[in-house]
Amino acid sequence: LGLKLYEAYGMSENSACSHANFPGNIKFGTVGKVMPDTEVKITEKGEIIMKNDCVMNGYYKEKKLTQDTIKDGFLYTGDKGLIDEDGFLKITGRIKDIFKTSKGKYVAPNPIEMKLSKSNIIEQVCVVGENLSQPIALVILSEGKKIANEVKTKFNSLMDSINDTLENHERIKKIIIMKDNWSIENNILTPTLKIKRDSIEKKYNEFYDYWYSSEEKVIFQ
Repeated sequence: LGLKLYEAYGMSENSACSHANFPGNIKFGTVGKVMPDTEVKITEKGEIIMKNDCVMNGYYKEKKLTQDTIKDGFLYTGDKGLIDEDGFLKITGRIKDIFKTSKGKYVAPNPIEMKLSKSNIIEQVCVVGENLSQPIALVILSEGKKIANEVKTKFNSLMDSINDTLENHERIKKIIIMKDNWSIENNILTPTLKIKRDSIEKKYNEFYDYWYSSEEKVIFQ
């Protein structure tokens, strides 16, 4: 159609767009630069916080939630991001999704999952690792990709190639191939087909140490 799309960023809580790309001032993979009269910071945890005249007064009849979300006039977005050397903002995940390994390192699973999901043998993926030395990836195979030896070979190669692009503490230690599909019916997916990380933790947490201690890098559940 010849349409030009420009990524931007904003929330209902600040009533407006806080960042945007514009013609002649655009960078792919970012949501652009900060808008006028908006102050933006990245906290020590990597959370994007912002202050401007459009930040809401608070949530209706939700005093505690308001206190947790607005501090010293800054709106705590819940999004993790970074500002590059040119001033462009890149969203890298959600703060609540970040987990801490046993080495004391924080890992944002979303960027790792995005790398893995580019493979045509993966239908769904969830990276976990709270209190493990290294993250592990739980995956649902794409339809028709069920031949064990072939899958193991592909996943070993995929893991090596992706780990080469990650920081040491982010590198995947194991890939676990789940036997049951994730769905709305079994409470793993939301109605919009997003993975419920809390449900994943409740369902599989007791197996993490067992999988992690296996000699195999790719494990069929």
